[in-house]
Amino acid sequence: MPSYEYKVFEVDTGMFGSSSVPEDELNDLGADGWEVAAPITEKSGQTAALLLQRER
Repeated sequence: MPSYEYKVFEVDTGMFGSSSVPEDELNDLGADGWEVAAPITEKSGQTAALLLQRER
């Protein structure tokens, strides 16, 4: 059975409700084996962070 480690990646929620995800950072994390497991949302439904996982 695989074992995983997790990381929370903060998303910049803009002043006017737009989320900004830096693709370059996500690409670098993906190259290191991280993948998005789930969004973490605020009460408003806006994405505040991404839960990342990778196999140990």
